[in-house]
Amino acid sequence: MAFRKTQIAFLAIAIAFFATACNIQLQVTIDVQEDGSGQVTAAVGLDPIAQDQEVFADLESILRTSDLSVRGWDFQAAGKLPDGRVWYEVSKGFLSPEDIQGVLEELTSSPNVFTGWEFSVDSSKEKRIYGLTGEVDLREGFTIFTDSELSDLLEEPPLGISLEKLEANLGQKPEDSVSMKVVVNLPDSGEQTYDIPLGQRRSVDVTGEKVHRGSQILGWAIWALLALLALALLMTALNWFLDIRHAKKQPPRRPSPVTSQVPGSTQSSATTTIQQPASVRLLVVDMYKVIFTEGNDAMDHLTQFIRSKGGDLEEEELRELHRQGTLGRLSSHDFWDQVGVKGESHDIDNEYVKSLTLRPGAKDFLITMHKRGIQIGVVTNDLAEWSHALRDLYGLQGMQPWIVSAESGVRKPDPAAFEIFRKSAEIPFQSCLVIDGSENVLDSAANLGMKTVLLTHEENLKHSSDHPVIRKLSEFTRR
Repeated sequence: MAFRKTQIAFLAIAIAFFATACNIQLQVTIDVQEDGSGQVTAAVGLDPIAQDQEVFADLESILRTSDLSVRGWDFQAAGKLPDGRVWYEVSKGFLSPEDIQGVLEELTSSPNVFTGWEFSVDSSKEKRIYGLTGEVDLREGFTIFTDSELSDLLEEPPLGISLEKLEANLGQKPEDSVSMKVVVNLPDSGEQTYDIPLGQRRSVDVTGEKVHRGSQILGWAIWALLALLALALLMTALNWFLDIRHAKKQPPRRPSPVTSQVPGSTQSSATTTIQQPASVRLLVVDMYKVIFTEGNDAMDHLTQFIRSKGGDLEEEELRELHRQGTLGRLSSHDFWDQVGVKGESHDIDNEYVKSLTLRPGAKDFLITMHKRGIQIGVVTNDLAEWSHALRDLYGLQGMQPWIVSAESGVRKPDPAAFEIFRKSAEIPFQSCLVIDGSENVLDSAANLGMKTVLLTHEENLKHSSDHPVIRKLSEFTRR
């Protein structure tokens, strides 16, 4: 009889035979070092029900651990681990990869369970790749844990008890109460695990790599030096080009108008202001009136959405509810409920935001401003839930500060909305430029000293605007 195989398997056999209504976890861990040596560890975990069985009170004597030591296996009671199981382990080392197959074959009575195990190493200047492959075949069932010659001699079924009786005791199929986990640890690689139920077969194919840090760092250093050299040359060429371009575009000096020399002349102060403009450091936009096409009257789009969802409300009542929501006095849940739209408010919020459409040229506008290093902030009259869903959906987290009326409690065109924005941005009003579709909002911003641009789709304004006018965002980026 194959004594060397049955000793380690005896633990699983004893558990399945004596424990009632318990689950057994078998684990085989293969640790391989860089030189191909390593260790195989076989472990059995007992669940809380199995731990209460009297048969395990003196498990070391039952397992005859002295016999295991003779065969080169070290027995250890690992105790209870965080998974709640009590674990018992045996381990055996090997000196070369060729020994892995032989050590694994000692774990069961069948030579078909662990087959084809090979360790490989592929080296290059930059890294070394390790590989371990093999097959685990548990289709023979419980017979792999017993000595077949002994069972035939005693005319007993596997485990010394019929599978039908064992199934009746366990209350489930015996093979469902036993599973095996194969864990592989290669050099400088994370633990890789394979779960293999009893009665099934799995192929194990694990790879890991170890990077030669010295070569890698040297390569990075060379590339960094080349990149710095290329950047220095590029910056030199760019500065030379910009100097020439600036010189060509510099307008000729003109004499000052006569009126500018008259004391008290208003033109004199205006000319001085134009000659010394403050630089723009921050753009301020409204999402609904600049970035999305439903800009000039978002209420029309909101009304259509509510009606498409089965809700209905008088226009005046809807505007008042929207106003209360944008002042933070109503949540989106309360708003949808009062306008007659049923459902989970979070889902309705996302659906409403997804119904909005980016204004043509809006994406190019945002990209261009980012490339030019111009920060963009937001001041908007909106419900907090909608505004945050909009920012997350379109990936606009880089637009800062993001001031929402429902959170600040102040709606535009109240100047306090821009004051809250200025304090958050820590930038003076003179360095901000506001793009909006409402002249009332722009008037309020201009009175604070902010620069303004009116974005409108109207071809001919009914009156002349006090603000520079654009009809497309592309017009702004060309200025």
